[in-house]
Amino acid sequence: INQSSLDLRLIEYLAQDWSSVYRCDLISFFRAELDIAVHVKYDLGQMVVAIHSPYWMINKTDRLLQYKADDIHRKHPMDYKMPLLFSFKPRYFLRNNKVRLMISESELSDEFSLDTVGSHGDVKCKGRFKDYLVGVKIDASSFSLTRIVTFVPFYMLVNRTKHSVFICEDGQETWTEAKPEESAIPFWPESDTKKLKIKVEASLSPPVTIDFKRPENCLLLHLDNKAGGIIVDMNLSEHSATIQFSDYHDGAAPFLIINHTKSQTLQFHQSSQKKAEHEELEAGKAVYYTWTEPTGSRALSWKCSTYSGTLKKDVNKEGKLFVISFYEGLQRVVLFTEERRVFKMLCDNEKVQVAQQEIILTLRHVGLSLVNNSTNQEVAFIGITSSDVVWEFKPKKKSRWKPLTIKEAEIMEDKFKDYQESGAVDKVFFNPTGQDMQIMKPCDAPLRRHFLPGVKVEYSISPRQSAYRIQVHRIQIQNQLPGAIFPYVFYPVKLPKSVAMETEPKPLTDISIVTRAAGHSDISRIKYFAVLIQEMDLKLDLGFLYAILELFSPENDSITSVELFEKDITNIKTELNHVSAADKSPISLYEYFHISPIKLHLSFSLSTGGEDGLKQKRDSELIPVQSLNLLLKSIGATLTDVQDVVFKLAFFELTYQFYTTQQLQWEVLRHYSKQAIKQMYVLVLGLDVLGNPFGLIRGLSEGVEAFFYEPYQGAIQGPEEFVEGMALGVKALVGGAVGGIAGAASRITGAMAKGVAAMTMDEEYQQKRREAMNKQPSGLREGLTRGGKGLVSGFVSGITGIVTKPIKGAQKEGAAGFFKGVGKGLVGAVARPTGGIIDMASSTFQGIKR
Repeated sequence: INQSSLDLRLIEYLAQDWSSVYRCDLISFFRAELDIAVHVKYDLGQMVVAIHSPYWMINKTDRLLQYKADDIHRKHPMDYKMPLLFSFKPRYFLRNNKVRLMISESELSDEFSLDTVGSHGDVKCKGRFKDYLVGVKIDASSFSLTRIVTFVPFYMLVNRTKHSVFICEDGQETWTEAKPEESAIPFWPESDTKKLKIKVEASLSPPVTIDFKRPENCLLLHLDNKAGGIIVDMNLSEHSATIQFSDYHDGAAPFLIINHTKSQTLQFHQSSQKKAEHEELEAGKAVYYTWTEPTGSRALSWKCSTYSGTLKKDVNKEGKLFVISFYEGLQRVVLFTEERRVFKMLCDNEKVQVAQQEIILTLRHVGLSLVNNSTNQEVAFIGITSSDVVWEFKPKKKSRWKPLTIKEAEIMEDKFKDYQESGAVDKVFFNPTGQDMQIMKPCDAPLRRHFLPGVKVEYSISPRQSAYRIQVHRIQIQNQLPGAIFPYVFYPVKLPKSVAMETEPKPLTDISIVTRAAGHSDISRIKYFAVLIQEMDLKLDLGFLYAILELFSPENDSITSVELFEKDITNIKTELNHVSAADKSPISLYEYFHISPIKLHLSFSLSTGGEDGLKQKRDSELIPVQSLNLLLKSIGATLTDVQDVVFKLAFFELTYQFYTTQQLQWEVLRHYSKQAIKQMYVLVLGLDVLGNPFGLIRGLSEGVEAFFYEPYQGAIQGPEEFVEGMALGVKALVGGAVGGIAGAASRITGAMAKGVAAMTMDEEYQQKRREAMNKQPSGLREGLTRGGKGLVSGFVSGITGIVTKPIKGAQKEGAAGFFKGVGKGLVGAVARPTGGIIDMASSTFQGIKR
């Protein structure tokens, strides 16, 4: 068998036939150059030869692409729809291979890796006349050694209307046509204007301008009466931005304005427009309104006899003229009326209603055991347990019990024990039965000794509103296999004592949802949806993973590799925008949707531990494990034991957005999985990824502010508290527009400075900064002076750090510490002044907001 050889022919690839002889591991075809890899596996009595190409390059850009790496140069024609087979030279085979891209007549891009499966990003190619942004998606194929790399245009147009839509960049003359119902069209911006002109075939009105670099959810464009209006959606993801046009649907207009006065004419205009361009609405009439300038401010100014104001998703009320905003279905309605009766009726509708039915289910402890029937082996035990003693008090005028902090609860428990032993104690009134206890100092309030159950589900319903609250106090999973490396697989992380003492006990998972009926329609309107998950620890070893895989993997998996290959081919041929077309689930309005950041400590061991008699069988039969090993080998990364690597996944938040359930599930999944995959590559395997692994500094794209906070600082409101804090239908913006914007700005600059402070790698500096930033300035003056002080001290400590850090390092860790210190000092010299500047901005904004 060692002397034999294989004659291979590859038929009709790139319109020609290729031939080769296989003797050793890599095949080079004789005509022109084409490298194909071979993976050989020796089984008893047979040798399995897998002939494959390491990369399938797929070109969906409608342009000529060229790939360059070391001494390889491949051209990928624009009309070649099948994959181009790409491989690095054999001697570079196990390195972290990188490639550079050219598109049309551009220069070469920076180099990027093709190996990080599951990560997406964009690559910039500079051209003579314009820069090209190309989206890159790297996916696994059914055969784990082949990666499918898809290149797509970053900007795409999708037209789902009945008319042709033409678009053109501001300042340019060339119009691109998007025909109705055809697949996505690539769009290559010529300049940096960020503005697009849009016109519709059937409409005679002048082109409307929109800003295509910021995300839009359902922006209605105002056209003439012949075409009516069309909706624009801007969906941004890491590897593409889709500009989608669709026909009008209910709720697409920002306002339905109703003039319910007896004789007053109502005047209104977009606040960024000139007063002269206002529109009028006579008494007793109603009109749908959308922004005349989509790039202008999103606030509506109105005037009615002597009254005037602006509507910016908030509500005004005055003595003689009432203005109220509410929802009918998905449509926001703004009603101007002089009748208190109508106003009061609408207010009552939006107000909280007393629950007519309430169900509360609590379980103290729950235990589940996972047993593999075929091997009679218990794999894991899952325990859900309740808390220790919790002391709660009931503040005045509140209906809910509030837990004391752990520190206060400990003092209270000690006093209670004293009371049981020796009788009366001061400042508190106890009772041996636990009934009618009172606390006297610092305030007079009822008191109770209680515990938080393992699982608690609350459900309350009234005619227009339903509320749900689910709390799971603590989950712990134990590995039951003999000789396990990590006996505890999953458990909540204990907070450091200094922090824990000052916080009240919180459940591991807390979900709170409030939904409202939207007027007379059956569309659901989610007023409040919040999920808070505390810090967790996950410890896995291979033995446990194998056991779990074996427990859940089906007995006979009969899909052949040929069927899988054909599936890969059909996936490649799909059009650019096939995804969202199939979604038929109903659309809902999410007024506030927030899932907390996820902080996970991961430890992983490659040994199986204990007596593992099935190791041989598993290594040969468990497909997922084999393919993972192969994949890692092929990209030259080695998976090693990992101890306590911290994954920090930023939170996900939406406010006032229309989504179908399916869309929202995809968004949330994509948000967390993308960050997790990239952080895995960076933290565990040390590879480069496209884009930023921490979704932190991506700014405000996707309408999702991707920032991180420590889960124990997260606050979640139960349905009642949320409802108590809610005044009228739509919360008024505190301090009007300035406060709102300054608040958002100080939050953003604050998050940036936090990132910069973390760069200094200096715990002490970060701690001081946190303490300083947690004290809110009382006004603009204090904000400015504090910011100035912070700036100066940032510069001073940055410069002195160059000297002091190496000395401190040497004292702590000797020579290695000295060099670490030099590094820290140099980074600090840049990062501290930068952090100081951003902190100054943040303090100032906080001052303005106050």
